[in-house]
Amino acid sequence: MDPAVVGVMFALGLLLGLVGLGGAGFIAALLIILFQVPVHLAFATALGAMFAASSTGGWSHLREGNVDPVLAIEIGVAGMVGAYLGSGLALATGATELKTLAGMTLMFNSLVIYLRTRMSSQWLKEAKPLPVAQRWRKELPGSVLIGLVCGVVTGFLSIGSAPWVQVGLLMLKGTSLRVTIGTTMFALAMMSLTGAVRFAMAGQFDSWLLAGVVLGLSAGTFVGAKFTRKSPRWLVRGALTVTPLMAGALLAFGPGGS
Repeated sequence: MDPAVVGVMFALGLLLGLVGLGGAGFIAALLIILFQVPVHLAFATALGAMFAASSTGGWSHLREGNVDPVLAIEIGVAGMVGAYLGSGLALATGATELKTLAGMTLMFNSLVIYLRTRMSSQWLKEAKPLPVAQRWRKELPGSVLIGLVCGVVTGFLSIGSAPWVQVGLLMLKGTSLRVTIGTTMFALAMMSLTGAVRFAMAGQFDSWLLAGVVLGLSAGTFVGAKFTRKSPRWLVRGALTVTPLMAGALLAFGPGGS
C-alpha cells in the first residue's frame, strides 16, 4: 500500500465529505496523473473507493439528519440498474475517449450545479407530511428517473453522477441543499458498488491500490461530512461548484490516457 496514495486521498476526502460528492472523477484524475494508473483501472478503483467513501459519508450524514431515506433508497436501487448497464459501455470504450468525455461531462456539471444551487430556494416544497406508504408511491416515478439516468452516468463515465442526482433532487423533489447533499451520498453508495463489481468482473481490479484509496478517502470523507451543517451556505455551494470543475479539467486536459 502506497502511503502517498493514502495521504492524497485523505486530503481529497475532506473536501468530498463537506460537499457530499462521491468524487470518483477527482479520484480517477489523481490516480492517472500522479500515479500513472491506466484509465480503466483508475475508473474501476474510483468506483470502488466511491462506494466505501459514500457509505461512510452517507452514514455520517444520516446521523446528522441530512438524509431523506425514502428518496435515497428509491434512487439508489434504480441507479444500480443503470450503473450495471453503463459499466458495460465503459468497458467497450477506448481509454483516451473515456477520459476526455468524463472530464468534459464534469465541467458541464459544475455549470449546472452552479445554476441550480442559486435557484434552489425556488424549488422548495411546502407540502404536508404524507403517510410513509403513500409517500413511497408518490416519489417513485421521479426517483426512478433520477436513479436510472445517474446510474448510467456512474457506470459509463465512473464520475459525474453526484451533481446529476443533486440537480434532480433540487428540481424534481425540492429538497433543501443540506438534505440534497446527504441523500445524494447515501444513494451513490448503491450505484458505485454495482459499477465497481461490473468492472472487477472484467479484470479491472487492484486490491492494494483500492485499499490505499479507500483508507485515505473514507477517513477524510467521514471527517468532512461533519462540517456540512456547520459551514456557511456560500462555502458549501461554492465548493460544490468548483470541485467538479477542477476534476473535469484534470481529466480532460491532464496527461495520461493508456
